[in-house]
Amino acid sequence: MGECELCGAVKVGVRNVRTGKTEVSACTKCIDRMNLMPKSEAPGLVQARQSTNRPMSRPRKNNIMTRSEKDLAEDFSQRIVTARKERNWSQQQLAKRMAETANIIKAAENGKRPTDSVIRKFERTLSIKLMLEHSPNETRQVRSGPSRGMTFGDYLNDTR
Repeated sequence: MGECELCGAVKVGVRNVRTGKTEVSACTKCIDRMNLMPKSEAPGLVQARQSTNRPMSRPRKNNIMTRSEKDLAEDFSQRIVTARKERNWSQQQLAKRMAETANIIKAAENGKRPTDSVIRKFERTLSIKLMLEHSPNETRQVRSGPSRGMTFGDYLNDTR
């Protein structure tokens, strides 16, 4: 025997039930009136909880944080056009040989970056190199010996 926390009835049989995120002691009348019967869990929630507890078996396919050692050549579209014309192929013929659509060939020749798999198909089909080793954009000479370090004035002089 206890006290119902919902209606305040004293010396009644109470059970602990959940209401939202809170657990309260309620009498059977309040449980029936407020429909506080324990609810069964949806099957989808059970599966979701089980799958989140499992460790990932393999890494994500497209990890954007990894950087390859090669970059797409800046003139990749020109390289594709030149190689295609050397073989006297139309865009449709090249697309058929690569098992791609003609729109993908047109887009690449117009300068739109293709996906990595399409780049590999271009390289294989046309026997060309589109992915090049990284090259630094600028080089600086570092002086050895005592140095005061670079100052803001040095930076401004370098930009002029």
